[in-house]
Amino acid sequence: MERIITSVIIPAFNEGKRLPECISALKAQTHPFDEIIVVDNNSSDETAEVANTLGCSVIWEGRQGLSEARNTGARSARGDIVCFIDADGQMCPIWLEEALKSLKDPRISAASGLNIFRHNNNLKEKWFNLYTLLAYSCVVFGDRVFAKTFLVGNNLAIRKNIFLNLGGFEPVVGEDYWISRKFWKKPNLRGVVNLNMVSYVSSRRFEERGYTRTVAGWIVDTARKTP
Repeated sequence: MERIITSVIIPAFNEGKRLPECISALKAQTHPFDEIIVVDNNSSDETAEVANTLGCSVIWEGRQGLSEARNTGARSARGDIVCFIDADGQMCPIWLEEALKSLKDPRISAASGLNIFRHNNNLKEKWFNLYTLLAYSCVVFGDRVFAKTFLVGNNLAIRKNIFLNLGGFEPVVGEDYWISRKFWKKPNLRGVVNLNMVSYVSSRRFEERGYTRTVAGWIVDTARKTP
């Protein structure tokens, strides 16, 4: 049987300080990635230098935005499976092992995992993860009841050919929702939510804009398909 090649893509704009922790978690996987790609999204800090020092493949993308960076990384990846995480996240050690278990079934095209927010204040962490509880209740319900797997943009493993055929992520807020809609419209595509594919993500967006304002902004901008 031909070995499956895996690539993980990290979009990074001025993330030099956060990359080491993210990449350390990627290198600690029980099933190692074949390729770690950092897409330098026109950074003005040491993002590219840090990524090079840590042994990653570095690609430059001057067009600003998560979607542009992720898509550029995916096009350049040599993996059969492309995976996505943001620079402020850390995958649990069994993330890729679990993703490959899900994708072992050739009928499954994509697997999405669970994001958990981290904060050094225990009460704030619980508060921020109320969003996780509500959001993932909907994600799991849609997956189990309606067979509509939500493709979480920063916690995703997907077959590269499928990702490219879908046209990748669109340059809008809620890009994962909009690629999910394209995925759902293809009757031959199936996905799965694997809650063992855990990523720990930063709650800095909540801190910067406030919890209610951030969540409301995501919902409104996604519905409007705001660039």
